[in-house]
Parts: sequence; C-alpha cells; structure tokens
Amino acid sequence: MNNSFWKKKRVFITGHTGFKGSWLTLWLKNLDAQICGYSLRPKSRKSLFYEANVSEGIDSHLGDILNYKELSKKIKQFQPEIVFHLAAQSLVKKSF
Repeated sequence: MNNSFWKKKRVFITGHTGFKGSWLTLWLKNLDAQICGYSLRPKSRKSLFYEANVSEGIDSHLGDILNYKELSKKIKQFQPEIVFHLAAQSLVKKSF
C-alpha cells in the first residue's frame, strides 16, 4: 500500500467519535491527512475518542448528521477530497 497517497488529503469523516471512526481518524492522522470530523458526542468520557485524544490536531465538530443544514455547511467549508460516512446507530432498537 502506498501510504503517501493520504499525505495532505482533505478527508471528511462522519462518525469520527465512534469506535471505528476514531480508529480511522487516528490512522489517517498518522498518515498526515487533513481531517474534519462530524459526529455526535460520545456517550461516555471513557470512550476511545476521549482516551486517545482523537480530536487533537483535526477539525472536530460535534453535531447530528440529521441536521442537514449544519452538516452541509461543514462539508462546503472544508472542501474534502474524500468522505467516509461512518455515522450510524449500532443498536437496532434505538435506530427504530
């Protein structure tokens, strides 16, 4: 894999506060990508997002993807080259 592909790439990640989104953010930060994250606040202070200081060094926004106006505004401001959509409700009961 050519890791230099990610260097300075503008990457927008929804769900960057979740488990997979946090790991993706950490990995891309390590590869020197420019990252903007948009996600709900984690439910607990004992989450990977807080424990690993995922928001450090990125443009991190806490918000609901259902707020189309705000989400659209952040995407337009950041002008990403790549978008990862990881925002999801993992518990089926809650998602209904």
